[in-house]
Amino acid sequence: MQAEGRLQHALPQRRNDGGQQDHGSECPSVKTPPHAQSFNPSRPIRKARSRSRGYVLLEAMLALSILTTLGLTLLKLSLNILAPRQWILQQAVTDAYMTYERAYAERIPFENLLASDSPWPTFPTTSTTVVEIGRLPGNTAITGTVTRTRMADTGNYPIDGGSGTLASNPAAMKVWKAQSILTYKVGTRNYAKSRTVLRSQ
Repeated sequence: MQAEGRLQHALPQRRNDGGQQDHGSECPSVKTPPHAQSFNPSRPIRKARSRSRGYVLLEAMLALSILTTLGLTLLKLSLNILAPRQWILQQAVTDAYMTYERAYAERIPFENLLASDSPWPTFPTTSTTVVEIGRLPGNTAITGTVTRTRMADTGNYPIDGGSGTLASNPAAMKVWKAQSILTYKVGTRNYAKSRTVLRSQ
């Protein structure tokens, strides 16, 4: 009996002691590592933003360079396409002007053609005039230089600049060649066109 009483008396004490130890014991404090105190979560975000901005700037510069190259290529192609058209247009305009020169030489009175102030002076004297022969799209003037002169036929009498005689020219014909030469420039090349009109009396 005494042994059982002692056992029962000892059990509650152990339980109480164990309870006190369970409730009274404090959890050990968790120490933060020293590197955790200096950790800043905003730094990686700032680096990521700066990198993304750098990539955007690089892509924009690359796209701009590609567009510039493409624009220059298209401009060169358009110029290559327009150059033959411009050449054809200027040829047509110069042909039209030479038609005017020929008509002018044909309709001028013969006396005015042989006058001292004739638009076609006697060779080797020449008359040079800068003329506007047309306009390109964009109101760009096309200019050229017209050189005029007249040459006597060899069958004329010596008084008319020839070497003919009564036997070779019994009708005393006066024959003159009125020549007009147009020089103009297309791009870096120079061109010349001429028209010769034969006048006689």
